[in-house]
Amino acid sequence: MPDNQINKSNHAILAYASLLAGFIAMLSDFYYMQILSYSVGLVKGITSMITEYNITPSNTLLASLSESSAVVIAVHITYVMLPFALIMFAIGAIWLLGKQSYRVLGIGLIFSSVVFGMLLGVLNTDFYLGPIRGLGPFLGVALGIIAGTLELSYSNRRHSTHSARPININPDTPYSNMLILSRKFFAKLSGDMSILDMHFDNKAVENLLLLLNGNEHDHGLIRVLTSANRLGSHFERSYFDFKEELSNKGVSLELRVMSDTDAQQQHERLIIDSQSAYKIPPINIINKKSEHIVSINRSEALSRFEEIWQRSTKYENYNKKPQK
Repeated sequence: MPDNQINKSNHAILAYASLLAGFIAMLSDFYYMQILSYSVGLVKGITSMITEYNITPSNTLLASLSESSAVVIAVHITYVMLPFALIMFAIGAIWLLGKQSYRVLGIGLIFSSVVFGMLLGVLNTDFYLGPIRGLGPFLGVALGIIAGTLELSYSNRRHSTHSARPININPDTPYSNMLILSRKFFAKLSGDMSILDMHFDNKAVENLLLLLNGNEHDHGLIRVLTSANRLGSHFERSYFDFKEELSNKGVSLELRVMSDTDAQQQHERLIIDSQSAYKIPPINIINKKSEHIVSINRSEALSRFEEIWQRSTKYENYNKKPQK
C-alpha cells in the first residue's frame, strides 16, 4: 500500500478513535450528571419534607443529608467536564471532515483527555458506580490519550520528512535532477497544491507532469498562478489536455493569469501544499537552473498567493479575450 494511502488510513482511524473517545466521555458525563442531579433533588425533597412536617430525622438520615453539599460540588464538576468531552469529540470531527490532521489538535486531544480523566477520577473516588459503569469512561480517556499521542507521532514523522533539506540542482545533470526532484521533493507534497510561477508555459506543463510522476492523486486541487507572457496556442492545447488527464484521475486543475502589475512585482516562484511552502526555480527549467529549493513561511506565502489569486483572471476567461 502506498505511503499516502497508509497515512490516510491512519488519519481515519485516529479521527474515529477521537470521535469514539469523545462520545464515551460525553455519555459518561451525562450519566454522572443525571445520577448526581437526582441525588441532589432527592436530598432537597427530603429536607423540604422534614422542614414542612417538622420531622425529627434519624442519625443515619442526618449523616446522609450532611453529605448533600459534596453531591452539589460533584454536579458542578460534571459541568466542568462537559466542555472537555465536547472538545475530544470535536477534534475527531475536524479530523474526519477536514481530511487532514494538525499537531495542535493532537496536543488538545491529549490535554482534554487527561483533564477529563482527572476529574473523572475525583468523581469515582466518592461516587463509585461499579466496575463496568465506573471503569468504562476511563476507556474513553485512554482512547483519547492514545489517539492524541499517535497523532503527535505521525505529525512529527511527517514534519521530519516534509521539511527536507534544501535541494541543490546541478545544471550539468538535468535528467538526474528530474528524478531527484520527483522522488525527494514532489513525492513528499500532499493535499491541495498552489503554484506561483510567472513563466508557466508549455514546457512547464510537461515538466510538472513528469515531476508528479503518478502521484497526482495526492492532490485534490492544483492551482497555478502565472503571467500572460508565455501563454500561446501551444500552451492552450497542452493545458487543456493536462487538465483533462488530471480530471480523469479525480484532480482539479485551475490556472489564473495575474495582471501585468502583479507580474512585474513578483520575483519569486512558490509552491505551497497542505503543510509547507517552498521557493522554487521556474518549473520550465527547474531541472536546469542552478538554484536551491528552500522552505519558507507557509502562512505568509499562502496569504500572498491568495491575495493575487483573488484579483487574477481564470485562464478560460482570459483565453476568450481578444489578444492585442
